[in-house]
Amino acid sequence: MGYLSPLLAVRNMKKTIKFYKDTIGFKLGMVFPDAENPEYADLSKDGMVLMFIPAKDHGIGSKEKLGIGVYLYMEIDGDIDAYYAELKKKGVNIVADIKDEPFGVRDFMIKDIDGYQLTFNRPIQGG
Repeated sequence: MGYLSPLLAVRNMKKTIKFYKDTIGFKLGMVFPDAENPEYADLSKDGMVLMFIPAKDHGIGSKEKLGIGVYLYMEIDGDIDAYYAELKKKGVNIVADIKDEPFGVRDFMIKDIDGYQLTFNRPIQGG
């Protein structure tokens, strides 16, 4: 089976890496050419990988909004309520509070520092 790894353009590679790694708990994978001058980075959580590149190096101007129309839906492992509480405590921009959905998942949505929206979810036990 294949997999999808979105490539997202960001304003500041170092700040993005720090946010994903230190704030929302993703694991840093490859950084190219190095951590001091990243032109590419990938970070993962529970087998899902997001890749990042500098927006300015790819024709995206500083006044253009990033993240418009991009919603990433990510099924995580572990306790979603504990993860939600951890991110809330860290002051992450929570767009939609945690809730049970009628289609059998428990989820919440955050917005990252560039405006990309990530919905983290888990199947409801017995649902």
